Amino acid sequence: MGIASPFPAIVCATALLFYPSDRPLPGLTMALVAYLALMLAFSGAVHWGLALDRPAVVTASPTTRTDNRRMLTGGVPLPVGWLAILATFLGHAGAGLAILLAGFAGLFLAERAAWRRGELPSGYLALRLCMTAVIMTCLAVALLARAI
Repeated sequence: MGIASPFPAIVCATALLFYPSDRPLPGLTMALVAYLALMLAFSGAVHWGLALDRPAVVTASPTTRTDNRRMLTGGVPLPVGWLAILATFLGHAGAGLAILLAGFAGLFLAERAAWRRGELPSGYLALRLCMTAVIMTCLAVALLARAI
């Protein structure tokens, strides 16, 4: 699923790039932003799930600091994605795309730090790097298409 999930974003970004620039495409841009906002929230939810995997997550334990980081990493992507959708809906598609770019970059940096601390499975970061690179390329293409 991780490899196939960026496909709708690739289709939307490619369509935005090759669509005639004299016609606005708010629906296609909104589709891209909404889908990637959902992907961002889903990617954060992985960390939420890791934190809730142990029953001791709500009590003080030796892993409280790790659990708090996981809860934060799991919770922040949802409002970031919502903010991107809201900005796009209000007519600021460039801002929505930029918010998502920052959100995916920030999530990847948080995941890389967690991986270095040994808090993520060994193959997870490689998959996230590929997905993040594809997603950020789609967002950059969409921003470029808006600028052309």
